[in-house]
Amino acid sequence: MPSITSTGVGSGLDVNSIITSLMTLEQRPLTLLQQQSATVQTQLSAFGTLKGQIAALGDVASRLADKANWNPIRVDSSDSTSVTATGTAKAAAGRHTLEVQQLAQGQNLVSGNFTSPSALVGTGTLHIQQGSVVNGVFTPKAGSSPVAVVIGTGSQTLTGVRDAINAAKTGLSASIITSGGVSKLVLRGQDGAENAVNITVTDADNNAVDSAGLSALAWTPGGSAGNGRNMTETQSAQNALYTMDGIDLVSATNTPTDVLDGVSLSFKKVTTSPVSVVLTTDSVAVRKNLNDFVKAYNDLNKLARSQTQADPSGKNRGALQADSTAVGVANAMREILRGSVTGLTGVASLSAAGLEIQRDGSLQIKEDKFAALLEKPEQLAALFAQPKSGNDTQVMGFGVRIKAWADALTGDKGPLASRTEGLQRRQTANDKQQTAEQDRIARTEARLRAQYQRLDTEMSRLKGSLSSLTQITGG
Repeated sequence: MPSITSTGVGSGLDVNSIITSLMTLEQRPLTLLQQQSATVQTQLSAFGTLKGQIAALGDVASRLADKANWNPIRVDSSDSTSVTATGTAKAAAGRHTLEVQQLAQGQNLVSGNFTSPSALVGTGTLHIQQGSVVNGVFTPKAGSSPVAVVIGTGSQTLTGVRDAINAAKTGLSASIITSGGVSKLVLRGQDGAENAVNITVTDADNNAVDSAGLSALAWTPGGSAGNGRNMTETQSAQNALYTMDGIDLVSATNTPTDVLDGVSLSFKKVTTSPVSVVLTTDSVAVRKNLNDFVKAYNDLNKLARSQTQADPSGKNRGALQADSTAVGVANAMREILRGSVTGLTGVASLSAAGLEIQRDGSLQIKEDKFAALLEKPEQLAALFAQPKSGNDTQVMGFGVRIKAWADALTGDKGPLASRTEGLQRRQTANDKQQTAEQDRIARTEARLRAQYQRLDTEMSRLKGSLSSLTQITGG
């Protein structure tokens, strides 16, 4: 932008002040565009905040739409170092007594000594089968068959054998322990008495019962050392033995899940005295979910009211005042809470459950009504989590309704996205108009300064001519 500081010297005019005044008038369209841009930016920010708050309400509503969250089970153990438990909504409240006589464990087999993990073992095939051992007699697991683990020349080291067993999915986990210059192959079986193993060998040295070559890894429960039994059992496979409420029970694992419906037990150690396991409905968790919902709704209600607030003076006008999309959201969010859930024989509305809408549109929990329903979680579950049936949306629980409403509003094709896209297009068009106005203003100022420069030069020339004429005429 040109700046001619000498303009006005010849004419005596305050040219800079004149141009500044003229440019103030030229600046008005740009100022209006900048004001419009600021308004659009404020609206975009307001819609972003509104969308985030609606999404937050939808997240809380999704918890209320899950029936399991209306009957959360709390499980307490009198000795958590021995027995712990977790429960789901399928569990029933009650008290149970447990005693653990024996923990489930897997079989451990250890090989003889090798000089290092890279030491050669031998080639051939290991035949590994799971089953149970009673009085030294191996009985294959029903439906099982031996798994053949081929050990070729490329895998005949102790490391190679370990990797081949692990890759074969035999039910064994193989590892190598090295200490004091001696390496041993360790095989660990799965927990449970039926997961013991029988390992026979087809040895490339044609002797499957000696301790040389691959037969060094043979293990036959009824065999003898050096005769098909060349590994050492450091731990036998066994089931967990326990008593629940006076009933003797057996489990292949230390985490039985099929004894009590909806309850998973976990045995840590053998008990020395009876352990009480108490299952209760966790009303604290239910109340927290509902409190979170009320807070999220009230936060959204407060935001919507402030953003759509009308004020004739303009001082407290909301950023989205008179915006049809924002006003529609504010109206819909209040209307959705005033309905009822059809088909329920118990509590069918929020007000009946103790959630009452106040004059300002906020929600408030009435303890006298709600506290009584904490003892009837199935009614709350139906009120909030009853699913849609066909096209009848009135049977939907309030959690399901609000979640669906929030998802529709905040989705990529929802009204908030469409309104935001419209504002962004306005902002883009405004930016282009501002750029064009700035160019026009710069050209106008340059033109005005050039005109006043020419005027100043001409008046300076005329002053010089007049001075010469005065000297000649003696005037």
